[in-house]
Amino acid sequence: MRLRIFDYFRGLAILLIVAGHSYGPWIAESFTEKMLANLISGGTVLFVFMSGFFFYYIFYPQFDYFGFMVKKTKQVFLPYSFLSLLAFVSLVLCFETPPFPEVFIPEPLTECWQYVGLCLQYLWTGALMSSYWYVPFIMMIFILSPAFIWQIKLPFRVQAILIVFLLAVSSIVHRPVDNLSPLHSLLYFFPVYMLGIVCAINKEQVLCFIKNKSIILGLLVLGLSALQILVYKEYGNFHKDSLLSYQGIDTMLFQKIALCFFILSVLQKFENKNLPFLEFTGSVSFAIYFLHPWVICLIESFPIYDNLAFIPGFTLFMVNFTVVILSSILLAYGIKKVFRGRSRFLIGW
Repeated sequence: MRLRIFDYFRGLAILLIVAGHSYGPWIAESFTEKMLANLISGGTVLFVFMSGFFFYYIFYPQFDYFGFMVKKTKQVFLPYSFLSLLAFVSLVLCFETPPFPEVFIPEPLTECWQYVGLCLQYLWTGALMSSYWYVPFIMMIFILSPAFIWQIKLPFRVQAILIVFLLAVSSIVHRPVDNLSPLHSLLYFFPVYMLGIVCAINKEQVLCFIKNKSIILGLLVLGLSALQILVYKEYGNFHKDSLLSYQGIDTMLFQKIALCFFILSVLQKFENKNLPFLEFTGSVSFAIYFLHPWVICLIESFPIYDNLAFIPGFTLFMVNFTVVILSSILLAYGIKKVFRGRSRFLIGW
């Protein structure tokens, strides 16, 4: 049985992720703007939570590890590899604007093998496009599926203790700087995936528990967002280099987990209603994910913002976000029309 609210959830998740990459010239200055930026940032948690949920709900009943990995390789890793190689040719070889040159290019590139090594580093880290870092770590999550099969068979109490412990670890290790370490990201998001699995196992109880609690959950989300700004004087995701250094508790992680349950609580009210835009956006979410960085790069290659400095930053953000999401959908739809079934191997849809 297909869960309509999770189709809607997936649509909202990708909208939030694109919004988090569409700031443009907007710099949040007031407390209200920082609150909004905090709510927009960190949308990847929703994607990972949803991925864990679907792992149990769709794949576990007749789980075949080999078939599962083949499917994920075709639908996730192949589009990622194709678009990453295209980005490497465009950004590194043609335009000579490699991302993070201070990290990946410590010395001039003179030999062919240096370019091959550089390309492999970019593929390992997903650093060629703003959101591609997600794929290397989520592929490791998929590879570790036997560990999640083991988790599913554990008593609920044991699963809960494991998740609480690992979330505590994640809240201390934070995300890697610039999201350039797949192993660091794996450690950070691992319990979020586990939480999605547990919620799928106990779907009825979870949905019953959060029913009609939208206000409470919404206040919790707002409270955690405000807490971060008031305590740390900063907004956005927590990042750091060293796993062992202590730089505070990552409240963004808990805020986004609370947001998952808030969104589900709200969407329960629309379970029997047709929301075509969210449903379509959810169905094309991976294509939007793969294509929106290209749209953003294209926009930023023109001096558009310089000519619009008189417009408030948040207004520009809203316009930028709308243009990026609609352009990504249209681009995905065009590629789908041209390549038909083979487009899944190019853009994940």
